[in-house]
Amino acid sequence: MTASAEVINPGDIRTRAQIRQVFGGSPQGGICPSKSKHSVNLYSDPDVGEQVGYYDGWLAEKDEMGAVFEYTGAGKSGDQTFGGTAGTGNRAILQHGEEGRVLRVFTRVGKVPGSDTKTHRYLGAFTLDSIEPYVWRRVHGEDGQERDVIVFRLRADGDVQHVEPDVIPPAEKTVGEFVPFQAVTTSMLQSDPATAGALPLPKQRVRKGSAPRKPAPNAETSGTFVVPEAFGTQMSIRAATAATVAIRHEAELTQAYKTHLDSAGHQTGAYQIRVKGLTSTLRADLYDATAHVLYEAKGSNSRKDVRMALGQILDYSRYVEMAEHDGEPQRVILLPAAPTPDMFTLLDRYDVGVVYRADDGRFVGDAVPSLNS
Repeated sequence: MTASAEVINPGDIRTRAQIRQVFGGSPQGGICPSKSKHSVNLYSDPDVGEQVGYYDGWLAEKDEMGAVFEYTGAGKSGDQTFGGTAGTGNRAILQHGEEGRVLRVFTRVGKVPGSDTKTHRYLGAFTLDSIEPYVWRRVHGEDGQERDVIVFRLRADGDVQHVEPDVIPPAEKTVGEFVPFQAVTTSMLQSDPATAGALPLPKQRVRKGSAPRKPAPNAETSGTFVVPEAFGTQMSIRAATAATVAIRHEAELTQAYKTHLDSAGHQTGAYQIRVKGLTSTLRADLYDATAHVLYEAKGSNSRKDVRMALGQILDYSRYVEMAEHDGEPQRVILLPAAPTPDMFTLLDRYDVGVVYRADDGRFVGDAVPSLNS
């Protein structure tokens, strides 16, 4: 570790005091915003994270946009939140683009020899994924209690350090686990200002000396029944792409249909899956625990989206195991409008049903429960 703190590059190791000289932030805490330095410093401690039920790090599985770094939000016990004092740090991450700040990630690596002063390795600058900025995940905390945490999905913003020790460990085995329905922060998130702002696009950053820019438009595998979070329904995301619009439509459609199922007295949630050998966590869009029906939603009824939904639901449904139901769940694709006749034929071949929203707003399909039942 060098003595100079004037410049910190990816891979450099510094104390928090030295980091503060360059990037600002508070002397303690995991999420440390700095207005003067246009930065939100994210400190990760692998030992602490594992104790409270999560891992921060790179996913081994890349997508078409490259690698994703997962960073779990603030809150070591109970459900994490964006609201109130407890959600201050999480809001700082979510709003970093609007406020012209760069996300900077550090991981603890040790201590200064002969002292208790911790040292941290700088991974680099990041920005929130513009399509899926965060997901909700069910984990087992240090006290053995299950809780919901916010997992932010970060994309590299320039040069970053991507090394094997920072990759999330893969799941060792596949285990299905039922978690009773819990009402968490859905209603608060839909009205909280934190979800009303624009999200940044990759490569948007504030460099030293420049004015801030306005934002651009578990060791085991587990399958978990959890409450869906409608983060996408109220966000104004400026990434003007068909994928972004589809994600927003998908979130709105899923929430609307979940409301219908709830009104019919059904117990609903999402279904979370970790698969042996994978570092990423899978999540089916909607699960009806009363009727044992698994849904995969899409924001359009295009051939491409129907085929994608078909593959996903055939994959996810293999892992859904509920003690009160025999066998795999009924598989249904949720769409904003009816697909073409040949897509119905394709889905019938694989015994996958369809629920879609009609022009008058009603949901149509064999799996749709009557509100009078």
